[in-house]
Amino acid sequence: MIREICHFFRHGPGVRKRQKEMGLVEFQKDLARRADADGYAELRSGLLGDLEGHILEIGAGTGATFQYYGPNARVTAIEPHDEFRAAAVEAAKNATAEIRVIPGEGEDLPFEDATFDAVSASHVLCSVASALKTLAEFQRVLRPGGQVRLLEHVRSEHWLAGPMMDLLNPIWLRVNKIGCNWNRRTVEHVQAAGFIIRSIESYKIYSRASPAAFPIRIIKAVSSA
Repeated sequence: MIREICHFFRHGPGVRKRQKEMGLVEFQKDLARRADADGYAELRSGLLGDLEGHILEIGAGTGATFQYYGPNARVTAIEPHDEFRAAAVEAAKNATAEIRVIPGEGEDLPFEDATFDAVSASHVLCSVASALKTLAEFQRVLRPGGQVRLLEHVRSEHWLAGPMMDLLNPIWLRVNKIGCNWNRRTVEHVQAAGFIIRSIESYKIYSRASPAAFPIRIIKAVSSA
């Protein structure tokens, strides 16, 4: 807990300064580069590198994950924000996988039932209006036995840190400006949505990219349909 507080005060001012100076899109690109250098690259590669077939990525942002898909993946990526989506289109041009970027939101996916072999999301369920509704949409568009791959930060299980995250979440929402909640109970939401969880890996990365050292979970699950 003490380390997390020290990390916040050490890196918070610099992160806030970069956000103001760079603008949201360039800041997000810079954040992804810094996070990858601090350990996220390995996590993203392990999350996405072995996926094959038709993949749906939710909340593609500026396309930071695209480089980690393998050559046998055919990716449809959705991103609701125009500026982020334009950056993602450019990132897709340099990816190994075939990637198509289109507008869309996780709570109301513009696809027929049982369309995809897998759905992936990285730091997305923290920002959607309803994680449960979004996960229900994942179930709908996945083929039977389809995979879900999630890299998400979650509410701390620590007896003090968890309640503090709940208390301070309204302030965090005002600071981050992208609708990111840091106290989502994502593992519980995945289970409640009916997915069969195959594995959960726990990490905490003290990255220069963010003042908050979130508990991170890599969740690999399959559709129960």
